[in-house]
Amino acid sequence: MFRIPSFYLLLIFALCLSGCGIDNAVTPTNAKSPSPVLVSPTFTVTPTETIIPTLPATFTPLEANERIRAYLQKTVDCLAPCFWGITPEQTTLTEATNIFASLGLELEQTNARNNQEFYATNYHIEKGFEISVILTVQDGIIKTLDAGINVPAEVSTPRKWAAYSPETLIDQYGIPSKVEFFLGRVTPTPTHSMVLYFENAELIVAYIGSNLLNNSSPQLEICPITNQVGHIQIWLGKDPRHPPKQGVPLEEATSLTIEEFSKLMTGGQNNACFNLKDEAFP
Repeated sequence: MFRIPSFYLLLIFALCLSGCGIDNAVTPTNAKSPSPVLVSPTFTVTPTETIIPTLPATFTPLEANERIRAYLQKTVDCLAPCFWGITPEQTTLTEATNIFASLGLELEQTNARNNQEFYATNYHIEKGFEISVILTVQDGIIKTLDAGINVPAEVSTPRKWAAYSPETLIDQYGIPSKVEFFLGRVTPTPTHSMVLYFENAELIVAYIGSNLLNNSSPQLEICPITNQVGHIQIWLGKDPRHPPKQGVPLEEATSLTIEEFSKLMTGGQNNACFNLKDEAFP
């Protein structure tokens, strides 16, 4: 299980309606044996052929590590709502299990409720750099997927998760549907989060970090392309599990329009900075 610093946890709780953690494990109950099916002797029952899916090639630990690093750098072959070859509403649980197995990862069922099952897996890339993935499954089909990437300061620059950096997402999916902000004041250094929504791609990405510049000024300057980010949360699917609650819209939190924001994010990292209005955050 990935470990998130306490001040990131507080902000993640603020983002989510009911929290973004893995559902608690449940103890399975004893199931009753199904009643036998009676078949009339005048009919012949033809058994249905069982198709066993072909398992993907299994990578060595080194190959798996390199592949996951590549996933975090480039998503060209698997655009949202796809994640590591898994697409909500299309990929089956068996297929997802095989994909993770090929990387040496095991899916663990963590909960089941309302005709849905929840599965999770974790991957430790290097010291403090971890990924956690949660799948919502119904009738054997992946319905939603959310992933958390924990990024320690020592691996934050250069970004080893460039595939989910704001400029990359805007280049791939166009102007976001909306952008919202949260501001935390519970630590000596203010924390903030920025959430990008791409409705057409069924994708939401939240960036949680600190290191706000000029934080003693009424204008809080942030540079999303270069500021250190401690945690990235990703939601994929039409009806994501525990999506972020409503934050302060870009147009109220800054002096930018959504078009100006998008142009700023893709115009070079040296200029990709703007101010948050302190008075916009209660």
